[in-house]
Amino acid sequence: MDTSILKKSGINDFQLKAIKSDASFRKYFRVHIKNQKKTLLLVNSPKKTENNLGYLKVSSILEKMNLSIPKIFNFDISKGFFLIEDFGINKYTNSLKNGESEFKLYNLATDILLHINKHSSNLVKQLPIYTNKKLINEVLLFLKWYWPAIYKKAPKKNIINEFIKIWENLLNNNLKTKKVLVHRDFHIDNLFLLKNRQNLKACGLIDFQDAVIGPSSYDLVSLLEDARRDVDANISANMYTKFIKKLSKKEEKNFTKEYKILAVNRHLKVIGIFSRLYIRDRKKSYLKHIPRLWKLIEQNLSFNSLNELNKWIDNFFPKKFRIKPRI
Repeated sequence: MDTSILKKSGINDFQLKAIKSDASFRKYFRVHIKNQKKTLLLVNSPKKTENNLGYLKVSSILEKMNLSIPKIFNFDISKGFFLIEDFGINKYTNSLKNGESEFKLYNLATDILLHINKHSSNLVKQLPIYTNKKLINEVLLFLKWYWPAIYKKAPKKNIINEFIKIWENLLNNNLKTKKVLVHRDFHIDNLFLLKNRQNLKACGLIDFQDAVIGPSSYDLVSLLEDARRDVDANISANMYTKFIKKLSKKEEKNFTKEYKILAVNRHLKVIGIFSRLYIRDRKKSYLKHIPRLWKLIEQNLSFNSLNELNKWIDNFFPKKFRIKPRI
């Protein structure tokens, strides 16, 4: 393990402890410095697979919004190493397990999204755009990885083209909400409860390096329709109502339609990603979430605008195929 960035930062007497990594290729190490209570994180973020320049750029943007993101003490872009602030162990996931109020945590996270929405007006030229083409490329991960896990062969070209056409129609006609900074993975494993900070600062954000400018509904979907856990239905409804409270009736109608469409887009994409994580990376634990994702997809497919996609899914993925694949 290359620890030269620590020595360059004046840290010579330390111990490293590996931390369980996420679904990416990044590796994390907690740095225990002799005679200091405070720890740091050493992140090995391979430049071939990770968006390190994006991490630096979005860190700066979120910091200017006065939100809590890990302070960067040092970095080496050429090697893909970062020395950053350690937010500790109170991810939302752990906080919920330890008895923190689910309403409190989700209310704070929703306030963060509303704050980001409010302060995104000058960012259009600073970040990539979440284009319809990108959304379609992402949802195609479902066909690339889940289809062969179920059918044991790749889908035919005409099936892929039909799927793409459905999504082109849905996205071209229905993405009408305000364009804002979209985290793209705004869920409880990327949020920390920082008990020594107040108001919005009490929520720490990580894993934001791939942020884009896109639909304001997208991150709310990620939060309230979490692939990894069942969010309390009343809390989800309350947060959704809070988020759209200041919209006009027309804006609310557009938001609801867009939310449903992007929810299905995201859930199909994530099924593809979780299938890939097992097939390619041998990370089996993500497969257990696939039945939950299908349940969320079914809830959203009942919306009128999704009739054509609903028929396509019923045709190729009837109930018996909406399962954790046995790969």
